[in-house]
Amino acid sequence: MSKCILCNKKIKFPRKCLTLNETICSSCCGSKKGLEIKCTDECKYFIDSYIRENKKHINKLVKESFNGEENDIYQDDRMLELVAPFEQFMFRKYYNDINGTDELIFDNYMKILYSLEEKGNIYTFNEVETEVFNEFSRIAKKAKMPIESQKLIVLRMMKSIDSMTGGRYGNRMYLELLRNNFTGTGIVSDVMGKM
Repeated sequence: MSKCILCNKKIKFPRKCLTLNETICSSCCGSKKGLEIKCTDECKYFIDSYIRENKKHINKLVKESFNGEENDIYQDDRMLELVAPFEQFMFRKYYNDINGTDELIFDNYMKILYSLEEKGNIYTFNEVETEVFNEFSRIAKKAKMPIESQKLIVLRMMKSIDSMTGGRYGNRMYLELLRNNFTGTGIVSDVMGKM
């Protein structure tokens, strides 16, 4: 068993450090990355950690945002020029896809948000995510929506997912909300009809 070049302890879980061009322990990697070790975007451990931190930050931001009707950007008809056609696209794209879940859409929206903040270079977009991002960009351009408004819209859509998903109806409630909004049918419509 080799020793870590940073702490000189035996390595249980070795990691090849691209910056140091040496093998280090997972503890040193975790505690020193981005601080004492100037990690690069080629390092899988650095990228995975950065993505986890981004997701924590976004989840916190989502929970703290739009907590009251007076703070809801959906009260502004201008914002709906982007939201309505884009969510209709998302409904058509994902509703009949058995793999389409709220979590998958939330992650896709997170990538869009970080791309709008020009922090998206660490994220890889698969073919479907690229199509979704391109459609969002196309509608935003058509609506002449400023970048800051686009960011708020994505954050607000993520708030919808966070508020709707889970519970007894599972991980597709955002999609069910979209179904209700665009067809007037589905679980949300049924539940609201019983109230």
